[in-house]
Amino acid sequence: MRPNNRCFLSCLALAWIMAISAPASAVEIAPHRAIYGLSFGNVSGAIRFTGVEGLLTRSIERTCDGWIVAEHLVMRLLTRVGGAIDREVRFTGWESADGTDYRFAARTISKVVNEDKRVKGRLQVTREGAAGTARYDLPEGKRVKVPEGTYLPIGHLRKLLGAAADGMRQVSFHLFDGSEEKGPNLVSSFITGRLPAGPAEAQIPSSPKVDQGGLTTRPGWRVSAAFFEGGARQETPTFQIDMELLDNGVLRRMVLDLGPFSVIQSLREIQPLDPPAC
Repeated sequence: MRPNNRCFLSCLALAWIMAISAPASAVEIAPHRAIYGLSFGNVSGAIRFTGVEGLLTRSIERTCDGWIVAEHLVMRLLTRVGGAIDREVRFTGWESADGTDYRFAARTISKVVNEDKRVKGRLQVTREGAAGTARYDLPEGKRVKVPEGTYLPIGHLRKLLGAAADGMRQVSFHLFDGSEEKGPNLVSSFITGRLPAGPAEAQIPSSPKVDQGGLTTRPGWRVSAAFFEGGARQETPTFQIDMELLDNGVLRRMVLDLGPFSVIQSLREIQPLDPPAC
């Protein structure tokens, strides 16, 4: 695998979004807001980092005409020389209910490397999964082509859940979220096991401040996915994730494998979001 700083940020914040072909109507996604804690996982060999700290806040909100996906990542990478690299990433995407219209915006800030990068744009296609061109306002004039079979965030999530429910074991697809200037990734996914319904005390510490509303007691699946940058399969994926995904769209746990080390994203708090009054 070929980890890099840009990949680390975007992968960590957005790698949970998956997709394949299945009936979207068969899936009911639960609007919710969740907070995840970050921690170091396995380390192989000598690397410059000794740990990671931070929080990721993610929300999936239903609107009258679509969905809003928003993420806010605050992260600190600890280095062997005693320093730290602080970064903040914000991402928002609005996706129409029929998957044909998508607007996105992202910002990455790091004072250590004097970074303040912004991305903003829109993708419109004739039907869900159709080929098209994403047009960017930031960077101004940027254009990115997306091939046939490329899906947007909520459409991705629905399709993965539908395929898992249908008993599919291995799927491949293109993913576009607009979090960076590059085009879609090719994602090869394996549904490796079933998660039974019931409480997940081991993953979510009990807290009277959290209204789970039954969000974390649903059944789900273990999913492993390899991401190939540039939309083409290569010998080695850019990164890989293993996740616990419940059938209502709640991500309970994710491990981002970057090769030399991995980062664990664990659910700490979650609450349901009310549907819109349309």
